[in-house]
Amino acid sequence: MAESYEANHTIQSFDANSGDIAGDARTALEKDGVICLRGAFDSSWLAVIEEGIIEALAGASADLEIVKRENDKGRFSFSSGAWRSVKPFQRFIFNSSLPDLVWPLLDSPTLTLFYDFLLIKEAHSDSALTPWHQDHSYYPLDGTKVVNSWVALDHIPLESALRFLIGSHNPPVLYRAVDFDNPNTSYRHARSELPLPPIDMDIPVAATELQPGDMLVWWSHMLHCAPGNQLPRRRAAFSVNWLGDDITYNGQPALDTYIDSSLSRGDAIVSQKFPVVRKVN
Repeated sequence: MAESYEANHTIQSFDANSGDIAGDARTALEKDGVICLRGAFDSSWLAVIEEGIIEALAGASADLEIVKRENDKGRFSFSSGAWRSVKPFQRFIFNSSLPDLVWPLLDSPTLTLFYDFLLIKEAHSDSALTPWHQDHSYYPLDGTKVVNSWVALDHIPLESALRFLIGSHNPPVLYRAVDFDNPNTSYRHARSELPLPPIDMDIPVAATELQPGDMLVWWSHMLHCAPGNQLPRRRAAFSVNWLGDDITYNGQPALDTYIDSSLSRGDAIVSQKFPVVRKVN
């Protein structure tokens, strides 16, 4: 299973400020599995996220990892589920237009916050590859209405952009989780009865250049990967994962970020850890 491929297709893009997110953008997301919302956030909201990054890297995030791979000059930093301890992340998630951009795409009467994820690939973190995978493989969840909203904090050219296998979310087949540090070893919570992600190069591989404030949105069953950062500058993003009304908890072994001991198998995802952010009155 190769870790990256040359993109031969462009992700469909839409103006985040057009007021028609529930129309063509949702149709494209259903068909392709990923879309780009251009100009979703201005510099003032990006500055709020940057405040949160300073706090997270200084120790406010309880789930922070910083990896420097052999022969790389730069490091790869990531944290998840930091919104409860990092107030700027909390402000961005709850007070910006983020929930209202995502909610219409889910076609759900509710929108539930699952978790946030910060990822920073420093300059010349060349080996910080993200292997082909689907997000849903790592989640103790049943259902299909799970999306990742991934906000670019820097200019991301095509050579360091995420790649997606167009339409690989449909039908929503669950594949085995892979280890990000070494795709040739078994991930600690992998379900061995599931098949590894099949990478069919007859399917279009899509990518797009991103400007700061652009946002990718994709379904959790979508197969995707990313190259390392060979640029002489940082490549960073802040993503938030959301749940719709068909999602239930299955209690499969998973990282603590995705686990809530107050939930039982078959429960709808409603808890203090996973709050409902929007709902139809």
